[in-house]
Amino acid sequence: MFDLTLELTLFLIGAAFVAGLIDSIAGGGGLITVPALLLTGMDPVTALSTNKLQGSFGSGTACWHYARRGLVDLRTQVWPALAALVASVAGASLVTSLPTDTLKIGLPVLLIAVALFFTLKPGLGDTDRH
Repeated sequence: MFDLTLELTLFLIGAAFVAGLIDSIAGGGGLITVPALLLTGMDPVTALSTNKLQGSFGSGTACWHYARRGLVDLRTQVWPALAALVASVAGASLVTSLPTDTLKIGLPVLLIAVALFFTLKPGLGDTDRH
């Protein structure tokens, strides 16, 4: 376990703020929060779980606001939501079954790969597509 000092708490609050800002603009705040949580000394499963729980509040709040404004028809989202639920259960099962050492090595590599993909992906821009 890790010792939650004032400095560590301020670091995590700052990381959460930056991740929330990034999530609100383009998504991908987990690329900030997961490494920050790992730097605290959390094991990878706890860091991923904490990130997903925190992210579900942001996504849930955004979904609720969009639905209240009539921008999303929740009835059309039932099947995608069920698919996401099944995939999340499968992912959580996979993560808990992998050895911690594998996650400690593989998770940073995966995070860097995702960050590079979104940074270098052609077609990302300010133009809305319908």
